[in-house]
Amino acid sequence: MRRYGLIRCALPVLGRALGYGVPGYALMGYAMVGYAMMGYGGVTLAQPVDYGALEQLFGEPVTTSVTGEPQRVTDAPANIEIITQDDIRRSGATSIPEVLQFVTGLDVRRNGFASADVGIRGYNQTANPHLMVLVNGRQVYMPDYGRILWATIPVQLAEIRQIEVIKGPNSALYGFNAVDGVINIITYDPLNDHLNTATVAVGTENYLSGSAVGTGQIGKDAGVRLSLGGFQASDFPAGPLAPADAKARQSPFNGTFGADGRWQINPSVSAFAEASIGDTRLSEQSPPSLYDTETVVSTSVRAGVSADTPLGLISLSAYRSDASIDIGNISFTSVPVERDEYQTSYALQASDVVKLGTDHTLRFGLDYRDDALDSGPLALGTISDAIYSASLMWDWQIAPALSLTNAVRVDHLQLHYSGTLVPHTGVTVAQYDATTVTEPSFNSGVVWKVTDADTLRLTAARGVQLPTLLQYGLQIPPGVYGRAAYAGQPGLAPSVIWNAELDYDRALPAIASTLRTALFAQRIDDIIGLPFGATLTVVPPNHQVFFAQNVGYSTAAGLEIGIKGHSESGFRWNASYALATTTDHTTLNDGPSPTSIVEYAHSAPNHVVIGGIGYSRDRWELDVMGRWQSSYLDYRLNPTRTVLLAENVDNYVTMNARVGYRVTENVTVALTAQQFNAPALAETAGPPVQRQVILSLTGHL
Repeated sequence: MRRYGLIRCALPVLGRALGYGVPGYALMGYAMVGYAMMGYGGVTLAQPVDYGALEQLFGEPVTTSVTGEPQRVTDAPANIEIITQDDIRRSGATSIPEVLQFVTGLDVRRNGFASADVGIRGYNQTANPHLMVLVNGRQVYMPDYGRILWATIPVQLAEIRQIEVIKGPNSALYGFNAVDGVINIITYDPLNDHLNTATVAVGTENYLSGSAVGTGQIGKDAGVRLSLGGFQASDFPAGPLAPADAKARQSPFNGTFGADGRWQINPSVSAFAEASIGDTRLSEQSPPSLYDTETVVSTSVRAGVSADTPLGLISLSAYRSDASIDIGNISFTSVPVERDEYQTSYALQASDVVKLGTDHTLRFGLDYRDDALDSGPLALGTISDAIYSASLMWDWQIAPALSLTNAVRVDHLQLHYSGTLVPHTGVTVAQYDATTVTEPSFNSGVVWKVTDADTLRLTAARGVQLPTLLQYGLQIPPGVYGRAAYAGQPGLAPSVIWNAELDYDRALPAIASTLRTALFAQRIDDIIGLPFGATLTVVPPNHQVFFAQNVGYSTAAGLEIGIKGHSESGFRWNASYALATTTDHTTLNDGPSPTSIVEYAHSAPNHVVIGGIGYSRDRWELDVMGRWQSSYLDYRLNPTRTVLLAENVDNYVTMNARVGYRVTENVTVALTAQQFNAPALAETAGPPVQRQVILSLTGHL
């Protein structure tokens, strides 16, 4: 009967979120108790989250990622947008960045067919380290620059249930990388979802792709999902790139395999295991605006268990990720320098969710993470960090229409280096091994349901961005990038991000739409710059060294307004406007010509307008979407790769369209035109993005 009691205690909060009165949510609560006891999953705490059942209950996609409880996005104490599987399919996208480019407040820059940098609210740069990306709770990033190689993520678009975009600093809730926001990718659950599908596609740019996802269950207590997919294509023409950069580009390809298993051991205990492997080649931009081709072989394994105990819902998990990377073209000289890297990440996570009555939920968390980069050409050895974290989240339902969520987290980092440092910098191995950093972060949010249709949300946050491994440990001797040496610094301070935000959401039932608005202000202290573009330091007697440095601070402010809806006749629509302005107060780029790519005041569009319209009838689906953004500054090297150039990227419009036809109940054919309004478009200072037409065939059981 304990499980029955926990469900009954949790449901009044759920009922309040839905706007029911006391009798209404009490009745719904007892109905849902019966639903859960019948074995359909419901909100039983020790079972995996059944998003399908929750969507039916709420009448819309829901999130559990902020407080651990199911919530509508308008009721969550954070600014969240949910991209559903229907949205992904109708976009005709072939990659996750292509999906994200039509989300309000996001900046997506495609550097090649399979390469992109994604930022949130004005902060984006090459190898952007300020964004956290999760796949079912596992971080997916490269610890060298803290970057995301999107093409290496071992997930097929068809197996994604939803993508949650959480905007603003959320370090206390998610971890130290979540300073501009979080992209949370949630796949279908093999225990609760029956997904069996396969897709083949061909298109321009010599594009060819295929994917397959299969799910099997053993009774009601075990399930496994297997996925396999890949593509090959020709990359975009080099355009304005320096000859050496153009020569280094190769055609991209990708192949990944993933397995995901869930097991309900008993009504109180569940377990999971995941594994993946991928082989990817892509042309990538790396600091300082060098273009190279990277071949990445990556693997990951993860396992965990959750138990509903007298002490709360206790969850334990562990995972290991590694990547072997072969990269060339890192030299400014006429002869490219080949480099190999090996990156590994280990993580142990433990949490306990405790409900105190019906109005209070506590979540305790302990995390351990170890990242290591073994790179002879870049680090002259191995640079690694161990990060110990403790966190606490308290969610308080003060009244049926008012809730308060507070979260605090402390990260403690220990650095370690083994190898041979660049000589004559004055930095020693002992300094690396003695480096420790301890930083707190917090998130606080108040959600007030003013009426059944109106919601106000006020949030405040202190986020923390720890230096990346190469910001700490880059070691490039003289002669590779000119006469000077380039070195990381063990004494770097973390960046601290302060943010305040006011959101207003209003339901518009007369037109079946939701209006969402946001006002935000942000400040980043102690911005961390790589040695490239830093102030030259002369180390006695006469050694020239560029060190990684804390270079100053930046402020940002902006607003977002958007509307999204649909009608029973089959029409759907969305429109949004985003404004983000930034001001830099740094020591970088003060001279007549730029020296660093770390510059925010002019390096992101201030204005972005996004719109889309779609229609479904009988067997047909038709969708058109567009994005306009204002001009901004981007950076590239001159033809001899000796000078960094600032180049204005003009305002532009990009438009996509997709027509889908369901041939039978199980077979769909679709034609997608990406960027149909222009054959080539300069979205960055690098290679122009090419128009692409794709024909796909999808079957499902």
